[in-house]
Amino acid sequence: MFLHHYQMFNLSSLFDILANSIGYEEVLRKGLLPFYEAHNTFQQEGVPCHKFKVVSSFLDKAMICMFIDWLAQSPDLNIIEPFWSGLKARVSSYKPDHIEALWRACEEQWANIPVPNIKNLYESIPRRIQEVLKKKGFSTR
Repeated sequence: MFLHHYQMFNLSSLFDILANSIGYEEVLRKGLLPFYEAHNTFQQEGVPCHKFKVVSSFLDKAMICMFIDWLAQSPDLNIIEPFWSGLKARVSSYKPDHIEALWRACEEQWANIPVPNIKNLYESIPRRIQEVLKKKGFSTR
């Protein structure tokens, strides 16, 4: 699912989605519904656009099974966290001197994340879950 979103949206649309419940609903409509199967469980963090009533209503009407007890911003289980730290490091090397340069650097670096990196992180989820279970829910770091 993340890989599909990664390929479907550029960085600017990703940030627009985070601030816009209608935009996020559209992402779910295009990026989740075509691939969702009844035996799946959908997980999302507790960022503001995930909590909007319009989004909850959409998920309820679509009969999406949700993993509700997910810890918001859980770095041990969230595969996007390594991307943010890597993106920040690569963008910082540009030393942008104004917001437009910063934005261009972000877009360029986001587009250059190698797909195998995404796949490797996705495949690391079972191992990460086992580590968290071994630590009884405490941080693995």
